Amino acid sequence: MAIRILRSAQRYLVPGVVVALYYSLKFGCGVSPKAIVQLSGRIRIGKGTLIKPFAIIQTTSGRITIGENCAINNFASISTVEADVTLSNYVRIGPHVTILGATRNFARKDQLIVDQGYRQRGTRIGRDVLIGAGAVIFDCTIGEGAVIGAGAVVTRDVAPYQVVAGVPARVVGERR
Repeated sequence: MAIRILRSAQRYLVPGVVVALYYSLKFGCGVSPKAIVQLSGRIRIGKGTLIKPFAIIQTTSGRITIGENCAINNFASISTVEADVTLSNYVRIGPHVTILGATRNFARKDQLIVDQGYRQRGTRIGRDVLIGAGAVIFDCTIGEGAVIGAGAVVTRDVAPYQVVAGVPARVVGERR
């Protein structure tokens, strides 16, 4: 119970300007006071990274690590339960992107979905990745230099330098 209260306080009670100042001073990054970033020792933001207004970054007990010189656009959401979410350096995330470290189990009809738990491999995004607006990414690895098309739903690993798009995401090209 105490952990839930602490987590809620970290997420919702600390003013945005305090959170922005904390991360900016600690890591040398830029966090908008209008972003919702949980105040947590389990979140690390690399130097030179910019988090724009209305982005959401939160964790339950997993770690979220964002590399250096990344850009996280408006209304993007990065969250995890127990597994880790890791973004390498120079990752560009468009607006309205969702990145999750897990996916819910739901196959059993004799049990409520909320009681079935999660599949949690975590999500890892390589260096120099571009993620288009509205993409949804969870529980997978995206290789270095990959491009994720706008609106794509990525649930499987993406090899380095592949270009994927669609629902579900499929390879549509490769960077040269």
